Amino acid sequence: MKKLLSLLTMLILAFVLAVPVFAASKPIEVFINDSKVSFNAGAPYLQNGSVLVPFRAVFEKLGLKVLWDAKTGTVTGTGSDLNIQLKIGSNRASINGIIKKLVAAPTSSNGTTYVPLRFIGEATGGTVLWDPTGKSVRITTASSIAADEAELKSLFNNMISYFNEENLGGMNSLTDSESYFYDYVSSLESSFKTFDIKSTLNELSIVNLKADEAIVATTETSVRINGPYVPDQEDQYIYTLIRKNGKWKISDVELQESTILLTSAQASKPADAPQGDISAINNTLSNYYKALNEENITGVMATLNSYDEESDAELNSDLKQFFSNNNVNYTPGISNVFYYNGNEAALYAEQKTKEKDLTETYEQGIIYVFTKASDGTWKIDQAYTVFDELL
Repeated sequence: MKKLLSLLTMLILAFVLAVPVFAASKPIEVFINDSKVSFNAGAPYLQNGSVLVPFRAVFEKLGLKVLWDAKTGTVTGTGSDLNIQLKIGSNRASINGIIKKLVAAPTSSNGTTYVPLRFIGEATGGTVLWDPTGKSVRITTASSIAADEAELKSLFNNMISYFNEENLGGMNSLTDSESYFYDYVSSLESSFKTFDIKSTLNELSIVNLKADEAIVATTETSVRINGPYVPDQEDQYIYTLIRKNGKWKISDVELQESTILLTSAQASKPADAPQGDISAINNTLSNYYKALNEENITGVMATLNSYDEESDAELNSDLKQFFSNNNVNYTPGISNVFYYNGNEAALYAEQKTKEKDLTETYEQGIIYVFTKASDGTWKIDQAYTVFDELL
């Protein structure tokens, strides 16, 4: 009998040891403006998808004065131009006298009244984010949102100022050091040495603002002051920012749209340039179109500025692939050299392009930037599309 009891004890022990030991359920945490809320009267809990919390701690953390009517079971929170009332067991609440339906009614347990947290957070003008994995709720109040918006606007004004001052250290201070944007800013050093461009922040809108991430859309204008020719342009960007150590930092940027700022008057005004150079530039452009229509890679390459063997080989390969995949006819239109400084010129040209096997015809306005080689010839260095329209 003893042996049997001993065996049973061992089997029971083995069974107990074989059953996984589950840790206690992780408590729900509540943060208001990144500050954790302490609950002394009870713990928040989840009911039918709604987080309910002891009302007093949350109301006071949100800056509301609290009134509790034990006879009617009514909770009242008041603040500047705000009056919120909830009643135990009722799925109706009021905000400044306007009745609102609740997803979950307030409840009472062990002398503590619990209220739906999302309703309270949104009633006070804040945003409420529930993290089911981390079991946490983050409320960002309207005042905190306003402060974030002001900080973001200040950040972008500083970014533009630092760019115009060519202050890399200042720009780096606004970026996440582990991000793509940080690498982009670092690459601006060589650009600052070559170009003199001033930027203006025309528009800024905050597309999305969360506790630790923001999406900001901007419209920016860049104007050439000095240095090699680049056209003035207006760019639309989407920036991604993250909050690190309490500060907003730019982590990424995407160019959405770019518009060349060249008026008809600017494009049609002839530059003050020697007729010999004007003729040479127009001759290069004519040879460029002729080589394109003949799909003559050598002829096209002869009109373009050469940098190094690797770049030339890559361009040669790109042209070969383009001609093998397309059969385009180019018809040049009006053209005018509107900028000239002796060794560099900008020419505005209009052209029509048509795929020979298709009926659609496109018209483009192009800025071609030419540079003068040591032998006196002019080569195409850059090209910028002003417009591209289907006729």
